[in-house]
Amino acid sequence: MSAPAEPLLRLDDYASGDLPDAEASSFEDELFAAAADREAAADVFARGGLAADAAFLDRLTRMTPDPARQGVFAGGATRAQVDALLGSPLPVHYVDLGAGGEHVFQPWKPGVKFVVARLAVDLRGWQDVDVEVTGSDGTSIKTFRDVRCAPEDGALYAVCHEPLARLAFARGRTISRIVATRAGARETVAVFDVRPPA
Repeated sequence: MSAPAEPLLRLDDYASGDLPDAEASSFEDELFAAAADREAAADVFARGGLAADAAFLDRLTRMTPDPARQGVFAGGATRAQVDALLGSPLPVHYVDLGAGGEHVFQPWKPGVKFVVARLAVDLRGWQDVDVEVTGSDGTSIKTFRDVRCAPEDGALYAVCHEPLARLAFARGRTISRIVATRAGARETVAVFDVRPPA
């Protein structure tokens, strides 16, 4: 549970149902009072730097794709955005999957809100980048189309809400192929064979 000095985390706990009933009721009253009174709303945002936190959260939600619409790679998170997320008070699990090959995706602690996976390929200079994800038996799971790499290092950053990450990385072994075009030729740039711990 979040400390009262962390209003953004408290709001997240409230929205996700993790706030105890008595505290949730009190917080709800505070939100309704703030909504009814512009000065009170400004005061709620001012306390604890919530305005800056809210602005950061707004940028984060724009960076984090809607999985139903686009998928975890859509939009292309930059290294700077990932660093901002890692430096925020939000609980984040980060894993670097290297440049390809076999990897065990390490489990995350309870309470994690976002899972970030770095695929350390350099896709600068490539076009039409797709990530094709299949099960270990070759069954297609999802294709992420026209993903963009981070301009700083060419890597791909998958930024997932924890429930989506659980579906993506804890379901069993998956094979992800990065396929892209360069100089008119379509190629497999890297293959990631990822499984949860045994």
